[in-house]
This record gives sequence, C-alpha cells and structure tokens, in this order.
Amino acid sequence: MNLSAHKPLQNSRSKRGAFTLVETVLAIGIVSTVMIALMGLIPVGMKMMKEAGVNTVGARIANKLLGEVQLSEFDDIQQYNNKIYWFDDMGTQLKKGQEESKIRRIYTAKVEVEEENPQIPGAQPNKFLKRVVVKVSNVLGDEPDFDDPSPDSGANQKRIKKDYRSYWTFIIDTEKDD
Repeated sequence: MNLSAHKPLQNSRSKRGAFTLVETVLAIGIVSTVMIALMGLIPVGMKMMKEAGVNTVGARIANKLLGEVQLSEFDDIQQYNNKIYWFDDMGTQLKKGQEESKIRRIYTAKVEVEEENPQIPGAQPNKFLKRVVVKVSNVLGDEPDFDDPSPDSGANQKRIKKDYRSYWTFIIDTEKDD
C-alpha cells in the first residue's frame, strides 16, 4: 500500500475547507467594530424615543385643555386663567388633591388666558379675541416653575426656556358683531 499518494490530497482538502487565523481575526474585528457602532446608537435612539413620547403626550394634554376652553362661553374664558391640572404618564387627567394623584402625576399643565386683547400685526386690538396658552411640564417633584424667562440685560444673551412646552391658540367670540 502506498500512503504517500493520499497525504497531499488530504492536505489540499483541509486547506480549502477552513478559514485561516488571519481571516478569522479580520472577520471578528469587522463584526466587533460594527457592533460597537450599533451599541453606541442605542442611547441616542432611546433619548429620541423618550422625547417623542413626551411631545406626543404634551400635545394631547394641550389639545384637551385648549378644546375645553374653546367649548366654554367667551365671557367665561377668564375662569381658566392660572388653573393647574395634573396628568399621568398617558395624559389622563388626575384629580388634584388626592394622595394617589400625587403619586401617579407625571405631567403638570397650566392654562393662561391673557388679560389684554391681542393685536394682530397690521390691525387694531380686537376685543373679541383672546390668546390662550397651555404650558405642559413633565418635571417630577413639586409644582414646576411656569414663569416665563425674563430677558437679560445683555442684548446678545439668549433667553433660557424653563422646564415646559407652550401650546397656544386664539379664541374668537363669534356671537358678537359690530
């Protein structure tokens, strides 16, 4: 029996069917680089998803409160001024003053009805028009600070926005005509 004829045939088969150490290390390096890059995107994606959720629930709360004000009589709109409402994580209104509501509260909203009649550019102040602003905050803890930022004395300094988002609309008294 001649064994020397079979040895080169076995070596050539084993070289063709396997990866070399260099190829394996290179493949692991490429995969790990891609995985690290993808893992780095997870916190950014999570932050964007949280902001989108906060914006969506905030808009839902503002639409609910603005709709409530719009459905009231024009002469009674002022009763909503400086009212504060509590909401849970899904935007469901909670009863203020209950201990359970304090625990579940995630969002706080404040309705502001401007006292003076707004002036539209190019027009006179309109006594049949009111501007209503809803400020929605998702700051936990005590009542959030809904005061507007005061302008600094320096002209180049920017005004710093507080911990809330503002939504506003104009309410028109359509029952009056002059």
